[in-house]
Parts: sequence; C-alpha cells; structure tokens
Amino acid sequence: MSKIGENVPQIIDKAVDFMASSQAFMEYLHKKPRSNRVPSDIPEEKAELFLTRLEYYRALYRPVESQHK
Repeated sequence: MSKIGENVPQIIDKAVDFMASSQAFMEYLHKKPRSNRVPSDIPEEKAELFLTRLEYYRALYRPVESQHK
C-alpha cells in the first residue's frame, strides 16, 4: 500500500504537462497569443518542465502545410 501523498510529485508533473499542452493548443487555435510566460500557479521548480513541454506541444500542434499550393 502506498503512503498518502506519495504520488503528489507525479500528479504535479502531469498537471504542468497538461497546462503546457493546453497553452500550445490554444495558441494553435489562435485563441491565445504565443507566450513563454510561465503561469503563476506553476511552482518555480517546475517552470523548466513547463517550458520544455510547451515547446514539445508547439511542435505537435504546428499547422500542416498544404501541398496544393
């Protein structure tokens, strides 16, 4: 049996990852401007993780260029 709070670090990492994905997707939809500002509710020690994941998701959500130009 796991201890209470044992999974909190993984939960925080998943929440930070989700926030980065959401930011990148909103940028892709042109609902938010592109920004590298780390949201204030992300702990300072997770800022680098947020920015790394944000770049990862931006690469995924890049518009597909049409080959019918």
